Amino acid sequence: MSAEPDFAALAARIVNERLGWSPEHVERFATGAAHYVFDVSSPGRESVVARLGHPYRAAGLAEGARLMAELHALGVPLPGVIAHGSIDGFPYMLIERLPGTDLGNVVTELTDPQLRAIAENVAAAQTAAAKSPPGNRYGYAATPETAPHDRWSKELDSNFARSVQRLTAAALFDPAVLAPVGAAIERHRAELDTIPATPFLHDTTTRNVIVSPEGGFSGIVDVDDLCFGDPRYAPALTLAALTSMRGPKHYVDYWMDAAGHRNDHIFSLYVALFLLDLMSEHGHVFNGNEQPSTPEARAVLLDALTFETARLATWS
Repeated sequence: MSAEPDFAALAARIVNERLGWSPEHVERFATGAAHYVFDVSSPGRESVVARLGHPYRAAGLAEGARLMAELHALGVPLPGVIAHGSIDGFPYMLIERLPGTDLGNVVTELTDPQLRAIAENVAAAQTAAAKSPPGNRYGYAATPETAPHDRWSKELDSNFARSVQRLTAAALFDPAVLAPVGAAIERHRAELDTIPATPFLHDTTTRNVIVSPEGGFSGIVDVDDLCFGDPRYAPALTLAALTSMRGPKHYVDYWMDAAGHRNDHIFSLYVALFLLDLMSEHGHVFNGNEQPSTPEARAVLLDALTFETARLATWS
């Protein structure tokens, strides 16, 4: 197996070759499981962000650059793409640096009015993204025709199957936690398959929503594809993430209110599915940004899943 490349050094080379200046600081962002993302800066220069990936991610990064331009034209508040290509066979994208940090880094420090304002901006960004060309296929893709599924429930099946594989492989949770979620998907499958394939930004969670140093909304980053299906999938993932970090879950209430979303049995199913997804990440290594698995962290997720599956049962 070949050695892992020095992605920080590659990021510095990209900036030097494409922008003509030599970085003094290259610092990896602590979030993100798919790419290697760096803040690149020097005194007197505007900071930029370098996103790099392994060769198999080349098509995804190229599609991301195209999609970001398309979404920006629709009014989604994204940074501009400065350049994209490959270096030593590794794909990259250089983008503008939005001022601030990921929502998850500061969410516990924000006031309720700040949280509400950010949530309203995220809801507005989702409304803009929904103006993207629609289709009749479902799941994660950069274009509607390449979405992988012909029904929305199959996206949930795919998510659930991944959690089953990871959770059983790591053996850190009793596999009995899987059954109630799988049963709920089956119970509500017919209703799930009436949901239209609406385009939405699937990763505007505690990551990728940038908050300015003053506590305002700066914009959204790291959009490589969309998801086609129910836009409530994104706030459900956000609620699961906030639960895991013991953050202010009412932020999701503000988002749901601003978007006019229903908090019903289908939303509860999404939350349970994503809690299970987060549980299944424990005990696995992705690209070095994963949080350590501790008994306390696992207990928080297990308690939340137990509550959510009990809530789901009341809808039966």
